[in-house]
Amino acid sequence: MKKIPAKPTSYVSLDETSRALLDSAVESAYVMDVSGYVLAANDMAAKQFDLEKGRDLEQCNIYDLLPPETAEIRREKVQEAIDSVKKVNFEEEVLGKSLFHSIVPVSNPWGEVGRLTISTLDKTELRRTDEGLRREQQRQIFFMESLPGIVYHLYPDKSIRYANRYFRKYLGSPKGKICAEALHCCEDACDGCPPMEAMETDRAVEWDWTDNKGRTFHLQCSPMTDSAGERMIMVLGIDITARKRAEDELKRAHDKLEDRVRQRTKELEKANTELTQKSMRLVSAMKKADSATRAKSAFLANMSHEIRTPLNAVLGMAELSLLTEEADKKNHYLKRVKEAGHTLLSVINDILDFSKIEARKLTLETIDFDLRSVLEAALDIHSMTVMEKGLDLSYKVEPNVPEVLQGDPSRLKQVLINLLSNAVKFTEKGGVDVSVALLSSEEMANPGDRVVLEFSVTDTGIGIPEDKQEDVFKSFLQADDSITRKHGGTGLGLAICTLLVELMDGRLHLSSVEGEGSTFSFTATLAVGDASKLQAEERARRVDQSITMPKLKVLLADDNELNRQLASTLLEEQGHQCVKVENGALALEALKTEHFDVVLMDVQMPVMDGVSATRAIRTPNSGVLSPDIPIVALTAHALMGDRERFLEAGMTDYIAKPIKIDEFYSTLARVVLGREVKQKKRAVAAKKEVASETFDRQTALDMLGGRKDLLTRMDEIFIRDVPGELEDLRNNINDMHWEDAQRMAHSIKGSSRTVGASRCGAVAEQMEFFCRQRDGVSASKELKTLESEVESALTFIRTDTQ
Repeated sequence: MKKIPAKPTSYVSLDETSRALLDSAVESAYVMDVSGYVLAANDMAAKQFDLEKGRDLEQCNIYDLLPPETAEIRREKVQEAIDSVKKVNFEEEVLGKSLFHSIVPVSNPWGEVGRLTISTLDKTELRRTDEGLRREQQRQIFFMESLPGIVYHLYPDKSIRYANRYFRKYLGSPKGKICAEALHCCEDACDGCPPMEAMETDRAVEWDWTDNKGRTFHLQCSPMTDSAGERMIMVLGIDITARKRAEDELKRAHDKLEDRVRQRTKELEKANTELTQKSMRLVSAMKKADSATRAKSAFLANMSHEIRTPLNAVLGMAELSLLTEEADKKNHYLKRVKEAGHTLLSVINDILDFSKIEARKLTLETIDFDLRSVLEAALDIHSMTVMEKGLDLSYKVEPNVPEVLQGDPSRLKQVLINLLSNAVKFTEKGGVDVSVALLSSEEMANPGDRVVLEFSVTDTGIGIPEDKQEDVFKSFLQADDSITRKHGGTGLGLAICTLLVELMDGRLHLSSVEGEGSTFSFTATLAVGDASKLQAEERARRVDQSITMPKLKVLLADDNELNRQLASTLLEEQGHQCVKVENGALALEALKTEHFDVVLMDVQMPVMDGVSATRAIRTPNSGVLSPDIPIVALTAHALMGDRERFLEAGMTDYIAKPIKIDEFYSTLARVVLGREVKQKKRAVAAKKEVASETFDRQTALDMLGGRKDLLTRMDEIFIRDVPGELEDLRNNINDMHWEDAQRMAHSIKGSSRTVGASRCGAVAEQMEFFCRQRDGVSASKELKTLESEVESALTFIRTDTQ
């Protein structure tokens, strides 16, 4: 049984000076007897045991205040100090704190220990600081190890005591070598070495350095002190070899550009004179632009309302249709969803039409059409609204107006629909009349002859105030743009009509009296159409609709799940088989393993877009089973030139989103059943002919302005640089340095096309794509083909230049 020590019978008596010294000590300090009772203690010692003052700790047994395991260790250390009559130092962890203790025994003249002084230093924060410094050093080392450039520490004795992974991989280990040996320097003397200069002058230095392998690095030298307090230089180097090569190419192109610069300088001098004359007009234009910006802000606020209103109906009615089980209600809700969707599409179309016309990216068709059919279609759209409001709606065409005209019927109908929509919207009683008259001075009945027609839309509505009549034709302005205006709409209708009429070589006019009504009239220059040709086209359309489609196997590439569901449903309802993928890369792989009748290709997709995928499919070396398979673009791109861009890339036809079911089926039938077969075959044959040309020196010569001397210089650069770039490409692929590999493939592509090595350039382009996607398997396969093509190109150029 453990013997419990008795409480002390005496305590340490301290004078004021001793007590002040004890209390002011930074460390915890107290005096105890051999039994563990505290005889005197400072405040720091009391806080160590969660007490307020040192006097609170006095008369306490120190072992009672400690956890059992810690108390046992403390007894052993105290006993060791008593037995040895020597100071004992030790560390321990107590309640998450790191403590350093110093036990000093106090003996009497006979050598007996009666008391002990214990001082304690809390090293917790110090250890945390040391750990933080260690971690920071580790982060710095990790950062330097992962840098895509060389990093090394150079000391005054010319030794390199640290070099990062990039340095070691490229130059080897610097251990035991002076800097000149480790860096494989070309220079024999080190007197002018910039790092040594940086060390001597204690300032940062930058310079370009080339090693004995011909690789150039841009180095930055920064003086600093290492963790041991020794001065050294940290050098950071970035490989700029490719940039240097590019600079050489630019210098070679400089001669050709000088003449063009001189010529351009003269043109700029002339243009500068003209710009000076226009400066005053620009100031006025800036004021108008500022006014237009304010108008656009008001327009955007209104547009937000116009878009959200039908969108709210779409979402709300769709939710109601999902909640009800009654077929009649569900059909009613779905009809309202469709109506709201068409309204939303109309708003979006207004915005897009206005943007396309303003950007001059909208052109008019020139086809034969029946004028009266166009008028009746425009009036039919408003028939329901007219009946609900009890209005009269009629049209009149003068007898001398030709029945068949030549122009763009859809845009003409769009203008009429917009004008009729405004007339019906702002008319509560009375009616709306449409009239068409011939303004040409003489009758021209022959097909192709130009005629000028005047179209008028007259209503008995509210009219437009005289001070607002000019504003209704301006972009983003309305006669009433207040937030509480009675009538909805985007406010773009008349602006679009104005621009469309201008494309028809006409003008839009307004005549209005407030409270009595308005008349919008416009002129349009059209041509007399061919009635027999129009009838023949109608018969051809009826024949096309009677043709039965065969069952097809269709590859559908689209990244949007809803779009894939819609298109696949339309196909499967007609009995076609549909295979769905999410991007162009997957479509390319599918065409390498399966036969399909047609491909429906979305243009904008992740990983590989539709245009890139089409170009890859059309390449004879792509590996697909049928490079000439029909490819139909599915896209929301609808600006001028988009269709031509897709067809130029190798696509067969084009379907715009949102998909219209009739157009979807008719386009698929036209592509599959071979309409315009001769034209398509000629296009495919031309593409194959171009794709099969391994070398096109004439095109390369034309690109260089017909200068054979310049082509010879490009050949020399190709022979000199491309083998090295191919070697760098191979190494970067093996090391999975994809950005560098992509840069090398891009450089080879450009060099190949410059000298006319068409097939080599095409293979390099595919290699560039694989490197961008970090596809190591495909890149390794394509590398073998590229090596063969580069070798063929080198052989051809060397032979051709002899």
